Amino acid sequence: MRDPQVRNDEERARSQEQEAPNVEANGQEPADGAFEQEPAPDEQGAQPAPTRSEEAPELQEQAPREETVESLTEQLKAQKDKYIRLMAEFDNFKRRTAKEYERIVESANERLMLQIIEAREGFERALKVEEQTTDLKTFLDGMKLILAKLDDALSRNGLTVFAEVGDEFDPMIHDAMLKTPHEEIPEDHVVEIYEKGYKLKNHVIKHAKVIVSSGKPEAEQAQD
Repeated sequence: MRDPQVRNDEERARSQEQEAPNVEANGQEPADGAFEQEPAPDEQGAQPAPTRSEEAPELQEQAPREETVESLTEQLKAQKDKYIRLMAEFDNFKRRTAKEYERIVESANERLMLQIIEAREGFERALKVEEQTTDLKTFLDGMKLILAKLDDALSRNGLTVFAEVGDEFDPMIHDAMLKTPHEEIPEDHVVEIYEKGYKLKNHVIKHAKVIVSSGKPEAEQAQD
């Protein structure tokens, strides 16, 4: 026969094995503290400090933002430096262009002045010849030659002369001094030129002053 003490121990062991599942089903914690308890909040109700695993996402988001700000700052600085350099270069370009324009104008004026000086010297020579000779025809021929040379110099620089007798009156280029009847020249046509007109590169710089025909005299019109 088995020892009664041994049989009691076996029954007690089987009883403990049957009670263990009941404890887990009822949600009761083991008496020996097998499960750890969560830390309780302090007296003011503050929550426990976050762990490193909870702080990591915020730090990971903050780092890219700082890198983006630094990158944009560098780009802005580079663009500002580029803008300043471009403005300085543009100012230099304007100064160089202004100086070059002045040089071109001075050069053109110099060529024109040399041509006019040549015509002026021709007038001086003609006046000296007139003092030493009584041949009026020779003097007039010399004056015509000087005038032709002067007109040629002005024409090479873009100046043209206009206004001829018989031209139709044009208020855009003519200034009428007065109107007078004329037997041959029709009405509103130039009868006489008081001053020639001048164009520079097809731009009127001086209007011609003329006398304009008012048509045939009234007596002739009445007979007709």
